[in-house]
Amino acid sequence: MRAGVRLEDFLRYRLARYAARLPVPLEALPVVVDVDGGEPVVRARPQPSSALGAMPAGRGGEPRWVRTLVQREGAGALREIRDHEAALDALAERAAAARERIETASRTLAEDLARGAITAPVEIEATAEQLGRPPVPPPFPVMALRGAALALLLAETWRLARPVLGAAGLSVDDLPGALQRAPLAAGLSLAFAAGAAGAVLALLGVAVRRALEVADGAAAARRGILLGIGAAGSAALAAAVAASGAAPGRWTEAVLLLAVPLAAVACLREASQRAATRDAAEAAALEWDRERTRDMVERGRRAGVVAEAEAALARVEAEREEVRRRLRALERRAVEADEADERAARAETQRLERLSEALAGALELDRYAYLRRAAAGTRGAAERPAARPILLERAAERLEVAG
Repeated sequence: MRAGVRLEDFLRYRLARYAARLPVPLEALPVVVDVDGGEPVVRARPQPSSALGAMPAGRGGEPRWVRTLVQREGAGALREIRDHEAALDALAERAAAARERIETASRTLAEDLARGAITAPVEIEATAEQLGRPPVPPPFPVMALRGAALALLLAETWRLARPVLGAAGLSVDDLPGALQRAPLAAGLSLAFAAGAAGAVLALLGVAVRRALEVADGAAAARRGILLGIGAAGSAALAAAVAASGAAPGRWTEAVLLLAVPLAAVACLREASQRAATRDAAEAAALEWDRERTRDMVERGRRAGVVAEAEAALARVEAEREEVRRRLRALERRAVEADEADERAARAETQRLERLSEALAGALELDRYAYLRRAAAGTRGAAERPAARPILLERAAERLEVAG
């Protein structure tokens, strides 16, 4: 080696050569490599206090994944997170309002059902009458009584048509033939007989109604007398009708002509009374149906309010779940990025550690070569020795040390 070249200068020269060939500056190594007293010195380099770097003002309390995402993707990621959080808050308020509407509507409906303002829905199988609907009599008795009155009127007409047709030279026994031979005379005769029968029926109806009005307006004692007279007359008329069937005669025919329309009047009055009773029952049943319909409509309306609020709550919850999913996706993306950064940082740390170890080893080998040549006294000790490659890492990064 050349005379006057100190070991420390030689090692510093070699360190400078190695630093020029390193893929990273010496300041990036995790250790400080220096030469002191002719020996390589390796000291740990102080690490920065925070690996995340400076954060914008007012964000120091953010979770780690938020800070990581902001560092990787910028302020837009933070705005997106803030928008999602604001949406979650708004959806939470909407969900609370929907729950309040559901609770209020359900409570009001339960209170109205409890105090009877609205009837409860029927859960048993029963007819409307069993549930309290007023019964409505069938219309058949009224129809039968009116049919009987019509039949009696036709019978009265047929009986009155006999003398009328006989006066016109026609016979009621051959009514189709009479209508063919003298249709006008036969038709007018039948019309006359029908009018007479109707007149008898109407006049008897007026007489009966007036008699009943008189009986109703009379005093109690007089009413009893009048009712007794009416009962006696009815009994006498019934006896006369029965006698006319046993011994037909002219007087018996007159009794029958009077009894038949009187029976028709009785049938019509009974039919009218039954029809009035049925109409009143129908009105009561219709009112019952209307009340139940109103209750059912009100229950349906309130149930619709509850169902609408529940549907709104379901939509809000679906939106909240979607926002949560997006936030979870952001968090997962940030965590994955953080893990990738950590893996890359660990790999880089290992790489720099290998470089540091190789650098320190190369300096030790240079020191050993210097001392060996100095001890042997060979010429040209200060010259650069033959180089041999020392493998630092798998990335084909190599340093040459003295051999």
